[in-house]
Amino acid sequence: MTRILYFCPDFPQPSGGVKTLYRHVVRLGELGFDAYIVHQQRGFVASWHGYHAPILWLEDQPTFGAEDVCVFPEVMTDYVRQTQGFRGSRVVFALSWAPGYARLRPGERWQDLGVTQVITKSPVIQRYLAWSMDLAVTLIAEHVDATRYAYDAARKQPQIAYLTRKDAAGEWLQGIMTRKGGAANHFHWRPLRNLSEEDYAQHLRASTIYLTTNTQEGMNVSVLEAMACGCLVVGYAGVGGHVYMVGDGDRQNCVLVENGNLPLLGETVEQTLERLHAHPHAYDAIVANAIAAAQRYQDPEPEAQSLKRFYGRFLR
Repeated sequence: MTRILYFCPDFPQPSGGVKTLYRHVVRLGELGFDAYIVHQQRGFVASWHGYHAPILWLEDQPTFGAEDVCVFPEVMTDYVRQTQGFRGSRVVFALSWAPGYARLRPGERWQDLGVTQVITKSPVIQRYLAWSMDLAVTLIAEHVDATRYAYDAARKQPQIAYLTRKDAAGEWLQGIMTRKGGAANHFHWRPLRNLSEEDYAQHLRASTIYLTTNTQEGMNVSVLEAMACGCLVVGYAGVGGHVYMVGDGDRQNCVLVENGNLPLLGETVEQTLERLHAHPHAYDAIVANAIAAAQRYQDPEPEAQSLKRFYGRFLR
């Protein structure tokens, strides 16, 4: 029987990419596929996200055959190089548009490593790889869990949430603005780090503002999760977030700042906090648009069906 083997780094910190790998394996199992997560060290499991997938460990020296499909996130390029003689099928899962994440050499293509099947969640990555590699890339639908990420007005507090794993911009802005005083001190600043999925979601449900500061994102799914929870999103699109983030007009669903412009982001956050403190309902229309935008990603069926269509071609 064909097995689908999602290789995953032994990375203990919460990560959107790791969560996606586990969720795909769980979805595939629900669809009747024989799918596994493959970790390196025996006993290692990423459990913070709540998805319980069957696991193989390379330390146990499992055997892989010609009927198997090995799926490698682009950060595991070394494994792609090492498996060029593998008799089965290999798929790269591109989670970022940034070449540095893939660890490819300048001008090198996935085809040079014998890979012709690539999947992604991001239309931006899909277009980038089609342009840079002349490679057909399959889009797998994104999904945001509606049971965890939902708006509840009664839970909202004057709180600003932000991530810390990829950059320190949120901490810098917190330090600057709380030192200056003013409206920023009427809000609790909540860094989101090393949390279980449920605790992370609880903080988003309680937050009024979500500050997004990373400049290199494929889908920027943390923004979708914050939007679903009714947060006013302020910050960068990270390039990939432009698929659904709208910074002006009748469909505006966030307060968008030029990617990487930290001085402008600081000024914008300060102005937003001042306005929100003076007029608590000033951004209600933008938040309503954000909730509606996120809800388009909360039906699990598109993700399941896109996985079924893609992996169905490998069944033997």
